[in-house]
Amino acid sequence: MSSDSKFQLPPGDYAIVNRVNASDGKRLALTFNGDGKNVTVTPFDSSSWTIENYKYDEVRATSLQHVKPKSNTKLEAALGPAVNVRPVGNYVFGITQDSSGWSIKDGDKKTSWSIHVAASGSEVVPLSESTGEKQRWVIVKAGTSLG
Repeated sequence: MSSDSKFQLPPGDYAIVNRVNASDGKRLALTFNGDGKNVTVTPFDSSSWTIENYKYDEVRATSLQHVKPKSNTKLEAALGPAVNVRPVGNYVFGITQDSSGWSIKDGDKKTSWSIHVAASGSEVVPLSESTGEKQRWVIVKAGTSLG
């Protein structure tokens, strides 16, 4: 199988926005808060993330990818009790699309990035075996309007 798939996110710079809006209707995007800090969602602005391919996984038929804050690509997203940002260390994720949006999962594809509450400042957390709307993301090229 080829590493080129319409279900796979190509490398590049992106805004990553949760499928569930805040109660005031604002779109909530992944926000980089600094080295060692947890990733949160805040109202969509110009925040963007760099997606880089790590390697193609023949078993899962997708590329595992790094998720790095565009403002500091010497750091990357990693999993702990919440999604946080650490110095580059080969933390990789499977980013794939289905009919309800994009999902971001750990390398084993068992733990999804999610939010518990659709509110500004909510931490992005790992949830096992979850498939709800709070685990789905809208991913657009950096600088693109959500419309």
